Amino acid sequence: LRTKALRDRWAEELLLVQHEMDWTCAFFGHKAQEWIGLQTISKQEKKEGHVAYVARQSKIYQCLHAEAKCSF
Repeated sequence: LRTKALRDRWAEELLLVQHEMDWTCAFFGHKAQEWIGLQTISKQEKKEGHVAYVARQSKIYQCLHAEAKCSF
């Protein structure tokens, strides 16, 4: 009975970790898209400093998204 409970806990933990990994990948992808949208707005308003900043931020989140997908 104790072994079954332990196995069930590990199965549940595995399921939760898999969902957390999916949520993490989705979050990074969403943030990358947010920054890309802000980049478009900054370009339209011709704010060069903002364009550079949002380009860097979107690249960071794109890299995090790609790395998370490979790792998970």
